[in-house]
Amino acid sequence: MKRRSRRWLKRFLRDNELFLVALLDIVLLGFLVMFLIWLFTPTKASAMEAAELPEASLEEQEASEAALEALGLSESDLTMTDEELAEEAYYDSLELLALCVEAEAGNQSLEGKRLVVDVILNRVDDPDWPDNIVDVISDPYEFSTFWDGAIDRVWEPSGETFQAERMELEERSWPEVYYFTAGGYSKYGTPWKQVGDHYFSTK
Repeated sequence: MKRRSRRWLKRFLRDNELFLVALLDIVLLGFLVMFLIWLFTPTKASAMEAAELPEASLEEQEASEAALEALGLSESDLTMTDEELAEEAYYDSLELLALCVEAEAGNQSLEGKRLVVDVILNRVDDPDWPDNIVDVISDPYEFSTFWDGAIDRVWEPSGETFQAERMELEERSWPEVYYFTAGGYSKYGTPWKQVGDHYFSTK
């Protein structure tokens, strides 16, 4: 009887091997899904803890105030005004501009870098584009280096890139230039001039 049962089991396993493997895969997949749900679903207790973060004790607040007083500061000195926030955002945008120019034209001449700066600044001033540097550069399909990660790979813009940026912020050299591409003129705008590897176009 035992021998017959074993023979039947072997035949069953051999004849249904694919079915059993598929069934095992489904069971394992179910366990994996349940584990991921458990892993990424916050518990009620953790959600309540996050909502009820303890406030600083009176002693901690007094110690903080004493430390500020010792430094001759007040809490208002640590809070940025709207003007200071706007100024910081402006300087952040200039840093992004330098990174973009380095990514787009780091291997080009000073003139080539200045032209790329002008393309960006001219768009900022034109009603057909966003009115700030960050939105112009991050505009979809406009500057490939922003979208393909090349800007993130720039360690530090060169001194020449910063020089190009300063020169064009002081006085725009080519206020009519809006487009540039490598390898040929853009399908947009009117072809104007080739400088190094880039072809620049007016509106």
